[in-house]
Amino acid sequence: MRFDLLTRPWIPVVDLAGERREVSLARLILGAHQFRRIVAEAPPMTAALHRLVLAVMHRAYAPRDDEQWSELWSRRRLPFAPLHAYLTEHRARFDLLDQDRPFLQCPKLGVKAWSSAAKLVPFRASGNNVTLFDHTTDAETVALPLAEAARWLVTAQAFDPGGMKTPFDKDKSSERAPCNYFGVVVVEGATLRETLLLNTHEYSPDDERPPMTGPDDRPAWEDPQAPRAEPDLRPPLGWTDLLTWPSRRILLGASEHDGRPVVDKVVITPGVRLRSQLPEVELMAAFRQPTLNGKPKKDAPLLPVRLREVRGVWRHSVELLLAGDDRTRRRPRMLDQIATLAEHGHLPDDTVYTLRIFGQQLDKNNAVVESWAEEEILAPVALLRARDASVSNLLGYAVKLADDVGDALRALERDHRGDMRGEPASTIDLDYWPRLPSPFAEFTRTLGAALRAGGENATAVQGWATAVRAAARTAADLWAEGSPRQGRNLLTAGKQHVRFTGRLETIIAVYRAHSAASITQEHTA
Repeated sequence: MRFDLLTRPWIPVVDLAGERREVSLARLILGAHQFRRIVAEAPPMTAALHRLVLAVMHRAYAPRDDEQWSELWSRRRLPFAPLHAYLTEHRARFDLLDQDRPFLQCPKLGVKAWSSAAKLVPFRASGNNVTLFDHTTDAETVALPLAEAARWLVTAQAFDPGGMKTPFDKDKSSERAPCNYFGVVVVEGATLRETLLLNTHEYSPDDERPPMTGPDDRPAWEDPQAPRAEPDLRPPLGWTDLLTWPSRRILLGASEHDGRPVVDKVVITPGVRLRSQLPEVELMAAFRQPTLNGKPKKDAPLLPVRLREVRGVWRHSVELLLAGDDRTRRRPRMLDQIATLAEHGHLPDDTVYTLRIFGQQLDKNNAVVESWAEEEILAPVALLRARDASVSNLLGYAVKLADDVGDALRALERDHRGDMRGEPASTIDLDYWPRLPSPFAEFTRTLGAALRAGGENATAVQGWATAVRAAARTAADLWAEGSPRQGRNLLTAGKQHVRFTGRLETIIAVYRAHSAASITQEHTA
């Protein structure tokens, strides 16, 4: 059996008409101007596929500087010749079922006992991975179409949980695959062609660009040696090595079911552990300074920005969007390049891109996937270029307003339960946080437009304050009306509701005062 990933459809996309389809790797890149975006079964899979495709983009096109990058950007479609030359040279390495070098796999695992293919799919019940809705047993055969198996293979290398794996020899402990540690950020343009280029760095390994990339950099399929079966520990050779990091040794087993080839068994053992600090090597993540009791912890290592339940990732817009000093925060490195390209006239200054952030949450043992998520925030180029501290202040004040109001909402519920001698709870803000991403997107859009035009930022501040007030009042009203109250319960709820309303107006007044001072400081600077 063979399954050529260069010519067989396996990557799911949405085209410009909104239709879903699967395309081959070569078709995806050469026809990227005809597609809107990659959309897979789960957010981690979408992120992993982007990283795989970007490894090919860097190796095939390798723009060395602004001029070479902008020449690619100016074309309607990505050029055929460089991609054809690269894929022709490495074509044998893109066969999913090759006997000697199967794609992203370790053929030496063939001596180990096979497990169910369900081990590739996090929402499938398998062994100790007990799920709520899937009740597959180890006695049942899980048969994955080859295209789906290829997608889960790529995803496992980037997002497989930690814990105990089948040992090849003795070592069965495995760390979380690298992408579990951070929210994977993809800059999205109007088409997939734009998206791929916006996430392609200037690439010259001999000149150590991008940072952490050396002359020996190469993606996994270019390794001249087949993967060893034993686990390993090393730093990445460069950016494309990290994009295709072999965190697991995997071998797929295929057979025919009902006349069609499928993957129905797999071996997964520990792979290569990453011997580097993420802020030093990972370019598709934002990093922030840790805090203790609301205050920055000086000299503490930077922490990656991650997706969390309930509260949106937009709360980290300062870290995601604005240029940092690499000591207290660092945005995804591609945004530095986009800002520079805009300053040099290669990208329009009035463009508003989208940052899509992908991630998954593991259990307390980091061994089972509990949830995965995909969020987005707007990225006006004017904000990406901003260097004025007042812009950081305005974004920071806006996030602090939302946090302070959220705290006040929880205090409303906590104080009421305390008065009623009830058990502590924190559910009131579940009706608050989901109402804020859209108005915050409008806030950033308005702020970016004002920066570009040299106009007044007060409109953005006022609009955000109004939206936060409305969301908070709605949440408080729903809490007050959510269950029948009478007697002392009703009186106590009314008292706490009135107290919250006063707190809310005080918090908004402080926000407006701080924002006004920042705007005034900007105008006098």
